[in-house]
Amino acid sequence: MRTIAALLEQPKTPPSLVELDLEAPRPGEILVEIGASGICHTDLSVYDATLDNPMPIVLGHEGAGTVVQIGEGVTRLAPGDRVVLAWLAQCGGCFYCLRGQPELCERAGFSFALSTLPDGSTRLSHDGRPVHQMAGLGTFAHHCVVPAGSAVKVPGDLPFEAAALIGCAALTGFGAAVNTASIQVGDSVAVIGAGGVGLNAIQGARTAGACTVVAVDPNRGRRERALAFGATHALEPSPAIAREIRALTEGRGADVAIEVAGRTEAIDTALRVTRRGGQVVLVGAGGEDALLSVPAFASVVMTGKRILGSLYGSANVRRDVPRLVQLYRSGTLRLDELVTETFELDRIDEALAYCAQSRGTRAVVIPR
Repeated sequence: MRTIAALLEQPKTPPSLVELDLEAPRPGEILVEIGASGICHTDLSVYDATLDNPMPIVLGHEGAGTVVQIGEGVTRLAPGDRVVLAWLAQCGGCFYCLRGQPELCERAGFSFALSTLPDGSTRLSHDGRPVHQMAGLGTFAHHCVVPAGSAVKVPGDLPFEAAALIGCAALTGFGAAVNTASIQVGDSVAVIGAGGVGLNAIQGARTAGACTVVAVDPNRGRRERALAFGATHALEPSPAIAREIRALTEGRGADVAIEVAGRTEAIDTALRVTRRGGQVVLVGAGGEDALLSVPAFASVVMTGKRILGSLYGSANVRRDVPRLVQLYRSGTLRLDELVTETFELDRIDEALAYCAQSRGTRAVVIPR
């Protein structure tokens, strides 16, 4: 079959909407019709070459849709099922999955790194040339073939836009606060970066019981939105930021700082605002120039601070997607309000520009 997709031939060039050849699902795979796809900062990082990725490629890794066809051996899903797509197709059987660290799944990590399906191939091609699928998905398209392990069934009336955001922004941000960090009732939390992932980290921190949640972001509009999503305070980055946060936390600093911007200055801020014995959780998908550089003895050993990496919110997608759906349905997790603009697929270049300019919170692409 064929599908319409936004093909990126080279970084920093506008993607072109083209018709691609799409192979039918092989054993263990499914064909999905995309209902909505969010634009994540990681898409932008591949687009502008901050993150190295093979080309040509169809971007998009935060999506939801409807199962159209299943490959041999797929039993959990059926045509017509509405699904959230996870960009780590956790296998459930490797060393890391069995150790309770499915976000480090060996099989899924291979697929993510190469932008292929787990077997190292892709189901997309253009004029006979293979086309990569970002994170094994490639959701900036009308259809995609993905591993069945990438799809988690959700209620049929769950809006596609909300379902798409669960696939990355919510799992990553909410999970960083609830799964990776050890937030206790009454804790203070600083979230460095108040975009889509940061706002979900704020929601996760409040759900975990944090009483003081400080959002730090240079964008005034995002600081205002952070307050609406549960932050108790919103501050602009400045040389005085550590002193300002200590003033809000009885002179100690934040119990937990969650960094989601992927920039050296944001990492430095997270370290500076965290109290002695506190936790620094690093989430942001920065390039190789986003560095963690501190005096080990003075800044870590003597302070007892713990620095934790959080990939995909340390999520177990089969466990966490249904939980997030329940929180959304109860009104505890706000997803609809995250969507500040929608674009049809033929306006993908405008959508990427919108996000690159840090406008709004989350843009969603609707294939039509």
